[in-house]
Amino acid sequence: MGQDVLRVLAVDDPAVKGYLDKELGIFHDCQQKVVFHTIPWADYYAELMEVFTGKTEYDIVMVAGHLWLRDFVENGTLSEIDFEEEDILPVIAKEMRYQGKAYLSPSFCDGHMIVYRKSIISQIMGKELEPVITPLEYLQVAKSLNDVTGKRLVAMKAHESEIFTDALPFLRMNGDDVYGEDGQPVCDSKNVIEGLQAYLDLKDFAMEGTEHFGNEEIADAIRENKAAMAVTWSGQLGVIMEEGCVEPDDLGFSTFTAPWNVTWSFAISSGCRQKDAANACLRYLRSSAVDKAVGRKSGAPVKGSSYVTGVAACPWFPVQKQMMDLAKPLPSIHRSGEKNGILYKNIYQAFIGRKTVTEAMEAARQEIDAII
Repeated sequence: MGQDVLRVLAVDDPAVKGYLDKELGIFHDCQQKVVFHTIPWADYYAELMEVFTGKTEYDIVMVAGHLWLRDFVENGTLSEIDFEEEDILPVIAKEMRYQGKAYLSPSFCDGHMIVYRKSIISQIMGKELEPVITPLEYLQVAKSLNDVTGKRLVAMKAHESEIFTDALPFLRMNGDDVYGEDGQPVCDSKNVIEGLQAYLDLKDFAMEGTEHFGNEEIADAIRENKAAMAVTWSGQLGVIMEEGCVEPDDLGFSTFTAPWNVTWSFAISSGCRQKDAANACLRYLRSSAVDKAVGRKSGAPVKGSSYVTGVAACPWFPVQKQMMDLAKPLPSIHRSGEKNGILYKNIYQAFIGRKTVTEAMEAARQEIDAII
């Protein structure tokens, strides 16, 4: 492909669809010609490795913020970028840097957001949810829904490619985390095991087939009023609330006391031969006009002004900002993708009953410890 075209590898996420929306026409004012190629989340990391090993060529790639940043910088696969922080929320701007240098340009945020039907929750609990609740409070609401209605009205995003990060607020609910401050795994601690058990207890009140639910299934369950309550990513909310949502005004929003958030971002591959053009493209994509337009589509913009002007159309924005302030990142650890993959696998094994909670977390710790 010619040198005048910038090739972008992006995750196939509802939040990314705004860049491709013909009505929004995001690239009409971009000085560079850009071609987007999207890959499903379950396959995205493997495709990214193809880029970094030179098997495929892309100038710009999407990176899951702090989750992958350290490894990619230390492996020399990302180029430092020109980056100004004007109006970008401080917590997001901080995530774009590693050891004082900027390597990422923010696109949208993905953090834990609870979406619920206000009419049903108020009828069962006598009130709407508070803006911030504990995982145990969430579990109690799920149980009450089941006790009163006799129905499973909770949707869980428990597909194997989603389950670790979906379970994180529960794993953290007793004050511990899956990694210590030094990056060593502590996922088999008593507190984390109790948290995972609480997450598994939630399955008793969840819709059938929830072990196969990813973003699309959760969005459908909320939009079509199949679920009274679900946890989703903030970057899904714009799509969930779009045309076709049943009684959107009935949806309420909350978050957890210990959520997690990652800023999906654009980065310039070290193999890019058009770095000046790529930097110019990224400056355009993080402009206020683009952030407002794409942020409405995703539901998770990155600039402060977008939250001020967009709150009327996006009523979850106040809770979302609370979520980002409360969110605790995972530590920057070497070979994070490989280590977190072990947690995904073992937590899923516990969820589908192939291992006990203790067996799963002890196996995860041992497998992570074995990585040099």
